Amino acid sequence: MLADLRIRSLAVIEDLEITFEPGFNVVTGETGAGKTMLMRALALVLGGRGDADLVRDGETEAEVEALFVGAGVPVALAAVGDAEPARGDRGAAAEMAVRRVVSGRGRHRALVDDRLVTTARLAEIGERLVQVYGQHEHQTLLRAETARLHLDAFGKLEELASAAAARYRELGEWEARLAASRAGADGVAARRELLTFQVQELARVAPAEGEYDALGREREVLRHAERLRSAAADAEAVLYAGDDAVLDVVTRTAGRLRDLGELDPELGAVARLLDEIRPALEDAALRSGARARAIVADPERLEHVEERVALLQRLGRKYGCAPEQLVGRRRDIEQALAELTGGGADPAELEAKVTAASDAAWAAAEALSRGRAAAAPELSARITAGLRELALSGARIEVALEPTPPAGGTPAHHVRSGRALSATGIERIAWLFAANSAESPRPLAKVASGGELSRIMLAMKAATAMTGDVPTLLFDEVDAGIGGAVAETVGRKLADLARGRQVICITHLPQIAACADHHFVVRKRAVKGRTRSSAERLSDAERVEEIARMLAGVTVTKEARRHAAELRRLGRGGRRD
Repeated sequence: MLADLRIRSLAVIEDLEITFEPGFNVVTGETGAGKTMLMRALALVLGGRGDADLVRDGETEAEVEALFVGAGVPVALAAVGDAEPARGDRGAAAEMAVRRVVSGRGRHRALVDDRLVTTARLAEIGERLVQVYGQHEHQTLLRAETARLHLDAFGKLEELASAAAARYRELGEWEARLAASRAGADGVAARRELLTFQVQELARVAPAEGEYDALGREREVLRHAERLRSAAADAEAVLYAGDDAVLDVVTRTAGRLRDLGELDPELGAVARLLDEIRPALEDAALRSGARARAIVADPERLEHVEERVALLQRLGRKYGCAPEQLVGRRRDIEQALAELTGGGADPAELEAKVTAASDAAWAAAEALSRGRAAAAPELSARITAGLRELALSGARIEVALEPTPPAGGTPAHHVRSGRALSATGIERIAWLFAANSAESPRPLAKVASGGELSRIMLAMKAATAMTGDVPTLLFDEVDAGIGGAVAETVGRKLADLARGRQVICITHLPQIAACADHHFVVRKRAVKGRTRSSAERLSDAERVEEIARMLAGVTVTKEARRHAAELRRLGRGGRRD
């Protein structure tokens, strides 16, 4: 979870520190107090973009530090292939410190446990530690691809989806070769032009045999350069250069025992053994020293290596192969180009290749479809149950899987049993919504109001969060379009989400703030003509006063305080009389 956040010289924030707790944390404050900058700071330590204009006027750089603790830290590092152990043990006491420095001169740094990393790497780690839900995220429910992405994530089907897309691309490539062969001279020319472009693109990138693995090894050395250099230098000192170095001790000891060998042949034998290991120790000392001088912490080289790795990964996805297989893929494309130049491949052989590729693509798509069909009812049931808890008792959500109908001109290999094959599978996935039990579910975008969308999004996040292992959920004013009793139920839902994980919510609604385990307020004030924001954790009495302010506005009345106290009592699990 996120334990501590320290912000210095970031826009209106001069120096702010917050210690978050397990459970449900809420952050409130007046509009313009600095809550937005708090979110920007969190985005920075999660790998977000850092702009020079974030630096506070009069300062040269802004800095954000975050301390993550708990079992999620080593899990996150392992998920992105980081072998560096977290500070503390590998269990609940593990710690990881993240620091982002944004310079007004345009140079930025990202460090994890004082190791330089790229922002892309930091983002990979951050997304496994904190899941962020923004103010307008419920609008993404209206996008056609959202249902598919959420269903695949809920069912843990991403690998099946990736495999289906890769097989579909391979089918397209073989179909293109066959079509070019059948089309005669014009088709061959078009195919030759495409293959020539692909050969030139791969030639520009020039992936080398073993390069991807070598870059991976170099990246690890650059990431841990200071630690490795220090260890190598220590080894050289211990073996050769330092006081009482091992080689000096071994040499002196061997000489002394050798002199005594005439008196005791056994000690002479020990001296000979020491003489035998001395060359190996000398070699170890020389290699350690050379390595210590060769390893350099070079952020620019690390950035270059990361970019090269990312480029090879993108090309691998584009050409349907693993990055380390790009050399072979380039040979295959060059061979295909040579076949066209030499008169083309046998059409019957190409037909067989297309048929085999079609069978592989359909097998992958059908495996993905079976996974989706199994996951959809459970996801629907979980979201519907969440809607009932959010004062939509008669509402229900269905995750509908509709076979993709073939369009005119769809290739024969792309159609089976009235279904059409695509890169995303053999069905379209859609949210269907009914506001009450008497209605039939209809497309969500056509029937749901803004307030309903907010609650649907929260119910969906609650359903999918329970299946994930991200330890911290961050909600940035996702309570738009709701209020009153519904806000109270949303607050309780967020409190339920916080059982077993950490939830941080930035909100303007007093009903939600009343349900939190821990309450922080962000305030701004003018000091010597400059705006400064600060944050503090509230006591129980202060919480009532802040909730009353949220209810009443500028003038806090006795009635507002009484209402705030009642909300707080209900937030702790009480009941209305």
